[in-house]
Amino acid sequence: MHYHAIDMRAGTWAALAVTTGLVGWASWVVLRPGPAAAPILVAHGPTTDAPAKSTPPPDRRPPPVEASKPVPPVPGLEQLPREIRLPPGPGGGAEIVLSRCDRDADCSAWERCNGGFCVDGEHNCEKDEQCGAFARCEQSTCLPGARTCGQGLACEDPDQFCMFGACVASAGECLLDPDCAEGRRCVFGRCVEGARDCLRDADCASGKRCLFNRCTEGTRECMVDRDCRGESRCEFGRCAAGTRECTVDRDCKGDSRCEIGRCLSGSRHCWKDGDCPDGSRCEVGACLTGVRECTGDAGCPAGKRCTLGRCAS
Repeated sequence: MHYHAIDMRAGTWAALAVTTGLVGWASWVVLRPGPAAAPILVAHGPTTDAPAKSTPPPDRRPPPVEASKPVPPVPGLEQLPREIRLPPGPGGGAEIVLSRCDRDADCSAWERCNGGFCVDGEHNCEKDEQCGAFARCEQSTCLPGARTCGQGLACEDPDQFCMFGACVASAGECLLDPDCAEGRRCVFGRCVEGARDCLRDADCASGKRCLFNRCTEGTRECMVDRDCRGESRCEFGRCAAGTRECTVDRDCKGDSRCEIGRCLSGSRHCWKDGDCPDGSRCEVGACLTGVRECTGDAGCPAGKRCTLGRCAS
């Protein structure tokens, strides 16, 4: 017996994500509010962890919101098996397993039951105010970044549209993975190295998490800043040292710019490689000498990692 969900793998991931909420924030996109030309920031691994302290500070995370409450049934869902296995897409990658659920407790850590399937993000909010600073509530989970649209707010730039409470650029080189070459995947309008091999952390081996639809070293520690203890913030699913200072350049004072939640000295020179002179690339808002070799580890030979756009041992 065949299921429509299996056919979706090849060409309509976006529809699957919208109708069931299967694609979680950490596994799908990073949205940077601001100019339409803002780039996608693809990380190859965790940022620096917050230093260990002898006496842990209080946990800032509130309890899950009605975590054990059954989720309203989706008509026809009961006819599907408890697990639906999606074969690799046209660009390659690993098999993806979709897990059906009746309540949040049926899902793994950092997940909730949404539309009858386990998806990234705990059920921990009903309104933005419950998510703390620099975060918003969408589909009952806190997402990083303050709200820039939705709930009565419209995007000011006509070239942007609203996605999960953030204004994002509508232009791009791809919409779905099949729009990209073999061995590449579509991450928010850009084709990047590496075929899609996960939708959620549970698709990855022990000790890894799903980041931009690739299994990445390091288990998940957080979804938003509120999940981290003490003087730390959440970056790419890991707690990094230092509280968040900004989300966009205008949050910083004087001649500085916002990169990965902190204000860096020096004004921004670029958003993307095309803003830099020939023979250079854009990294953390500055033009660096040398053309880009990679955007992630998947773009480098075995045994090397992508560091600031270059493959290094």
